[in-house]
Parts: sequence; structure tokens; C-alpha cells
Amino acid sequence: MEAHHPVKTYLKLILTTCFWGGTFVAAKLAVQEAPPFYSATCRFTVAALVLFVLVAREAYKPGGEGRIPYPKGWRQILGLFSLGLTGIFFYNACFFTGLKWTTAANGSLVVAINPLVTALFSALLLKERIRPLQAAGFFLSFIGVVTVVSRGSLEVLRGLTFNPGDVILLGAPLSWALYSVLGKKMLGQFSPLVATAYATLFGTALLLPAALIEAARVGTTGGFSGIGWLAILQLALLGTVLGFVWWYEGVKTIGPGPSAIFINLVPVFALIFGVLILHEQVAWPQLAGGALVITGVLTGTAAASAAPKGQASPPGEAALVKPARQG
Repeated sequence: MEAHHPVKTYLKLILTTCFWGGTFVAAKLAVQEAPPFYSATCRFTVAALVLFVLVAREAYKPGGEGRIPYPKGWRQILGLFSLGLTGIFFYNACFFTGLKWTTAANGSLVVAINPLVTALFSALLLKERIRPLQAAGFFLSFIGVVTVVSRGSLEVLRGLTFNPGDVILLGAPLSWALYSVLGKKMLGQFSPLVATAYATLFGTALLLPAALIEAARVGTTGGFSGIGWLAILQLALLGTVLGFVWWYEGVKTIGPGPSAIFINLVPVFALIFGVLILHEQVAWPQLAGGALVITGVLTGTAAASAAPKGQASPPGEAALVKPARQG
């Protein structure tokens, strides 16, 4: 790891979180023109192609292996398939479907609890220790998400009359947590780039039939305008591919702990873009809930970064997490 902290690295990390914040607006624009599974399939078809180009470039560059890595045996195939099922298929089913019903700002605040839910799943499934500060972070973030989802109304809580999009989006952090825990095992066998490329490939293979079933049910796949295709390209190239590359450059240069702090900028960018591009209205429950979510995540990740091992991961876009590791 480099001893110095170049400004260029910080700028790339800020731009990466800007790209990830923009994915909520881009996905919202996409599902306004086409059904969720069709939108997700278009995104990851493009992303998979570009990721495998990057894998090939790494493999055939001087000093590379001279061939594209591939899974050997059913254990590795099923491991990579499980990443595509959880982190690409289920995550994006919740991500795109939820954003069809709720705002980009709400979506980003719900998904912002990814790191803490991942830590909770790691404790339950991998027997990793949860520190007191992490527990405090869980509690603050939970209260924050409840504030956002309930729109600050006790009546909503009593009557359980939640926005369906907010509820569906709660599945995204759960999917991402499973993806991260499974990825922790697979990253001992593949590099983050290779694991992410195959996860994206398998995820796209699962999204395609879902998109066809969706099209048969609604009678059309829809179609994208120029703005819609720009949204898909933002999701695929900036939010997935370039975000992945720049994120791991940052982790390599300044370490996973300092890099994780930048994740908290994602809902901030999503809220700004939602207001500027989608003309969304921001009310006090979103601001108060968002502050609690970000404070909770900061508290929890600060506790996690104090541990001798561990790795921060992207908040929900195509990648794995932790090293044992993610993409």
C-alpha cells in the first residue's frame, strides 16, 4: 500500500460515490420507460461485456496468466452462480422494482444500510464479532430507515401503510449481505475483477428469462429513449465498471477503512441528483432519517475498520465485498 495519500485517489473515490449516487436516479429514469427486469438485463449485459474485456486485458498483458481465468469444478461454478443469484439477480430485482414505486432519495437511504446488514450477516453466518459501536450503528441506522420508510408518521407505523417501493428496497441490503458473505469465500479463489465478471455473467443469465416472462405478462418490453439509454450506460459503465475499478484503486492506495468513509456520500449525491434531475421533494423525515442512517453507518464502519482484518465494499452496485473480499 502506498504511504502517501494522493489527491487523485480521493477525487476518484468521490467521483465513484457520485456515480453510485447517480445509479438511483438512472434506475428511476430507466423504469419510467421500461419494466424493471428488462432495464436490469440491459444494464448488466453491457456491464458483463465490458468486465470480460477488462479481465482479458489483465490476463494477456505482460506478466499476465496468458488466458482468461475460469471456474474449475462444480464447487467453483456454484459459488460464482450464487454470487450472480444474490448480488446481481435478487439485488437488482429489488433495486429496479423498488425504484419504480419510490423516490431515488428514499431508495438510496434504505440501501445505505448495506455495510451494517453485511456485518450482521457475517456475524450470524461467519461467526464474526460485532463490536458495541457496530451495535450502536445498527440501532441508529434502523431508526433512520424506519423514519424514512414511515415518512416520520406514527400513523403509517400503526397502520403498516408503507410505500411498497420502500418495502421492496429493503430486500436489496439483505441480498447484498448474502452476496458479500458468499463472496468472502470465493475471493480466496478469484480476484475481485474476475469474481465480479462471472457474478455479472450469471446474474445476467438469470435476469434474461425473468425479463422475457415480464414482457409476456405486460405485453411488451417497452423501449428506451435517448435519455433512457444514457441512464442504462450510466448504470453499466459508470456505476458498475468504472466505479468498481476506481473503488479498488482507492482501497489499494489508502486502505479499506478510510475508503469506506466515502460510501456515506452516496445517499447525499442521490438526494442532490433526485432534486436537480427528477425534481423530487425532500421533506424533514428524509433529512432526519438520512442523518441517522449516515451517522449509524459511520459509527459501525469506524468500529469495523478498527479490526485487524476486513474490507469495505461498494454499496450495492456490481461488486463483491470484504476479503476475504468484494466487487
